[in-house]
Amino acid sequence: MFDKMEMLSANIVSGLNDINLKKPTELQQLIIPKALNGHDALIKSTSAKEKYASFAIPVLEAIDAKEEADGIQALILTPSSQAAQQITDIVRAIGYHCDISCASIDNDGDQEEFKHILNNKPEALVGNPDSLLNTLNDHRFIFRQVDYLVIDDANSLIKQNQLPKVEGVLKRILSDYQTLIYADELTEKVKEFSLSTLDDGMSLGFDGTNGQLLGNPPTVEKGLNHSYIYVPNRMKITTLMAHIKEVSKDRYVIFTASKRGTDRLYKTLRKQNYKATSLHGKLSEEKYKQRYNNFMNGDVQFLLVADIPASQLGLKNIGYVINYDVPNDCDEYRYRAHLVESSDSGALVSLVSKQDRSDINKLEGELAHGPKELTLPKKVKEELQRRRNKTKKKRKRSNNGRKRKKKNNDTGLPQPSYEKHSGGKEGSKKKDKKSGVIGMLKNLFS
Repeated sequence: MFDKMEMLSANIVSGLNDINLKKPTELQQLIIPKALNGHDALIKSTSAKEKYASFAIPVLEAIDAKEEADGIQALILTPSSQAAQQITDIVRAIGYHCDISCASIDNDGDQEEFKHILNNKPEALVGNPDSLLNTLNDHRFIFRQVDYLVIDDANSLIKQNQLPKVEGVLKRILSDYQTLIYADELTEKVKEFSLSTLDDGMSLGFDGTNGQLLGNPPTVEKGLNHSYIYVPNRMKITTLMAHIKEVSKDRYVIFTASKRGTDRLYKTLRKQNYKATSLHGKLSEEKYKQRYNNFMNGDVQFLLVADIPASQLGLKNIGYVINYDVPNDCDEYRYRAHLVESSDSGALVSLVSKQDRSDINKLEGELAHGPKELTLPKKVKEELQRRRNKTKKKRKRSNNGRKRKKKNNDTGLPQPSYEKHSGGKEGSKKKDKKSGVIGMLKNLFS
C-alpha cells in the first residue's frame, strides 16, 4: 500500500487515492526509492498509467518536501501530444493536495498559450521536444531551477528523429538535475543516448542488467592501495578485528556474502563497543534510508553490506573498504574499489580464506594492477602460535600415555611372538630328516 511507504507524504498519498492508486506495482516499488535517493536511471517502460505514476510520485514528493519551490522544478519530455496530456492530468491529480501546478507545451497547442505557460512558471512542465524547443527559442527562455528531468519513450524519440530536439532543450537547462529515462527496449542507440545523458545512471527493470550501472565498470587505478590477507582456518573474524585495530580509521564499509554474515559481524562489533549498521536486500525502504543516513551522517563507524552491488550504494570517497568475503565477479571488485577515496589513506583490503583463494587468483589474473599480499596482524600471529603450542602439548600427552609395541628392526612393523605357535621359530627350522619309528620314539622321549 502507498500509505505504508513512509517516504511519501500524506498529501501525495491523498492524491493517489483520488485516482484510485492504492497499491504500488513492482516497478513502482523498484523505482520510487531509487529516484527519491537521487539516482539517475534508465528504466524499462510498462503500461502508461503505471509508468507515469512511477516518475510523478518521486518528482512530486521531492518538490513538496522543499521549503521553497519557485519556478519550474521538473521537466518531462514525451514524443506525442496524447502522452503529454495524459502525463499532465496524472501529475495534476497526484499533486493536487500539495498545490503543485503542471502544464503542457505540446504539438496541439498554440504559441500564445505557450507564452502564458512560461510566464506562469508551473512547478512541473510537460512538453513535446519540437514544440517545446521552438517555444523556448522564440521567447529566449532558460531553465535555471530544474531539478528533475524525465525523458519518456526514448525508443520512439529515436525512431522519430527527435533526439536533436531533446538535446536542444537540454542545452537550455543551466541547473544541475536528476534524470530518469524510460525505454521499451534496451537497444544500442538507447544505451548510447543514456550514457551521454545520465550521470552514473543505473539500469532498472531490464533483464540481465537490473541494478547495474550503465557502461563499462571503472578501472582499478594503478595508484590505488588494494591488498589481501591470507586468513588462517577458522580465524576470519579474529583477523578482521585485529586488522581494524591496527589501521584505526574513522569509517569502514565491509562487504559480506550474506545477511547472515552481516548479522555475525554486527554482534561482534557491538561487543567491542563499535557503532555499526547493516544494509541488505530484504530491508524495507524506510529502514534502508535510515541506516544509510546514519552512516553518511557519521553516527555509525561501520557499514556492513550484503546482497547489494557496490554500484547501487551511491557511496563515494570511503576511506576504508573491506571484502570480508571476496567477490567472485571481477566487475563487482572494480566497483568496490571505485568507492575508495583517492588519497593515500584510502584502501581496499580483502580477507582471503581457503575457500576464497581461487577468487583472489582470478582477480590477480584479470586486473591490470592486482592486489598485494599483506602479512597477518601481530595479534593473529600470536594467537596462531598459541594454538599450535596447545596442539603440540596435547599430542605429546597423548603419545606419552599410549603403550607402544616393540618393532622389528628391519621392517619397522610390530614383531610377532612365535611362542607356542606352529610355523614360528621352531616351525621355521628345517624338518628332521629322520622319520618312521626312530622319529616317533625320539619325539616321545624328548
